[in-house]
Amino acid sequence: MANFFLITLLLIYTPFALSAEFIIGINEREVFRYKDESGRWVGKDIELINAVFRRTPHSYKLLAMPWARVLKSLELGQIDMTVAAAALPERKQYAWFSTEPFRYSYYTLFIRKDREEVFKHVQSLADIKHSPALIGALRSAVYTDSYYTLLQDQGFAKHLVFIDDDQSLPALTMKGRVDGYIESETEGMHYLHANPEYRDKIEPLLRVTSQAESSSFIMFSKQSFPSTELATFSAALKAVHDSGEYQHIAERYQPLNN
Repeated sequence: MANFFLITLLLIYTPFALSAEFIIGINEREVFRYKDESGRWVGKDIELINAVFRRTPHSYKLLAMPWARVLKSLELGQIDMTVAAAALPERKQYAWFSTEPFRYSYYTLFIRKDREEVFKHVQSLADIKHSPALIGALRSAVYTDSYYTLLQDQGFAKHLVFIDDDQSLPALTMKGRVDGYIESETEGMHYLHANPEYRDKIEPLLRVTSQAESSSFIMFSKQSFPSTELATFSAALKAVHDSGEYQHIAERYQPLNN
C-alpha cells in the first residue's frame, strides 16, 4: 500500500519525470536539418538532437517553418523549443537557454566575384556601412553579437536585404539583387560545391564570427516548457560533448567547411 501511494505522489508532483513529447520548431537548412529523398529528417542538427534526447526520458516531434515564425511560435508557447539559437537579451524575456552549447558554428560573408570592387575596403562586417554593397541576410537571424549591435545602426541596416529562406541567398546573389550574403561556412561551402554555377561566380570573402561568438544553444519556451526539465537537457548536452559524441558528429561534416 505504501508503494502505491508513493507512485501516485510521483505521478502527481513530477509529471515530466517519466517522459513527455516536446515540439521542436526548426527552419529547414541544408547540411544541418533537411528531409532526404525518403522524407526523413537528416543532417548535423538532427544527429545532435537525437544524441541529446537519447540522454533524456523524453521524445520529440519536429515542426518546420520560417525562422521568424519559429521565434514567434516559441514566444507564444505553440512550440516547446528550437535549436542552434543565439541567447539574446530580448529572447530571454520569453525563453530559457541551455547552459551548455548545442553546437558551434561560424558565419562567413560570401560575395559575387564580379562585385569584388565594392568590397575593396571591407575588412569586417562593420565596413559594409561605408561601401555601396547590398548584403542578403535571413530575417530575424542574429549571426554574431557584433551583427546584433550593427543592426541597431540604420547606416548599416540600409545595406541589408532580408529574406525568409536562407537557402535562396545564393540565387538572390546570382540574380544581382544583392552583392553578397551572410551564411554559415558549412552551408555556404556546401552550396558552392553542389552547384558549379554558384562556385564559378560566388566566393567567401571573410569570416564574420569570432571564436567567442561561435556557440549556439537550445532555446526553450517559457510558456510551454517546464523549467524543471532545463537541468535535464543541459546535463544531456554536457554528456554529448564530454563523451566525444559531439566531436564525432562534427567531424563527419567537417569536409564541407573551408
